[in-house]
Amino acid sequence: MPNLLGPINSGLTTGGAGASTNNADTSARLKGRMVGIYVKYNDAPPATTDVIIKTKGTAAPSITFLTLTDKNTSGWFFPRTVPHDLVGVALAALTIAEPIPFDDFVNISIAQANDGDSVDVWFLVE
Repeated sequence: MPNLLGPINSGLTTGGAGASTNNADTSARLKGRMVGIYVKYNDAPPATTDVIIKTKGTAAPSITFLTLTDKNTSGWFFPRTVPHDLVGVALAALTIAEPIPFDDFVNISIAQANDGDSVDVWFLVE
C-alpha cells in the first residue's frame, strides 16, 4: 500500500529575479518504490523555473526521479524506469516501465526562480 510523505519544502530561493536557487534534503532516509510525486509551486515562480528531485547518492549512485525544466504549474508526476534483463539490455519493447526503487535521502532543488519562491513536494512511495 502506498504511503504519502510530505510536504518537503525546497527552501526559499535567493539570488535575483530569474536566477534564484535553493535546495533541501529530506530529514530522514526514505526507501521503497517511487510511485508518484506532487510538486506545488509557491509564490509566483517564472516560467523559467527548474525543479530536480533526486536521491543524494549516500548509499549508491544518485537516481534522478524527476526533472522539470521551464515549468511553474503544480501537478502530479509519475516517474518510471524501464527494467533490464539479466545481461543489462533494456526491456522497453517487452514490458511496462516500473516505479523506481530507492533507499536514500532525497534532494529537492529549485533554480532559475525569483527571490522568495519555493516548492513543496509530496512523495507517494510503496
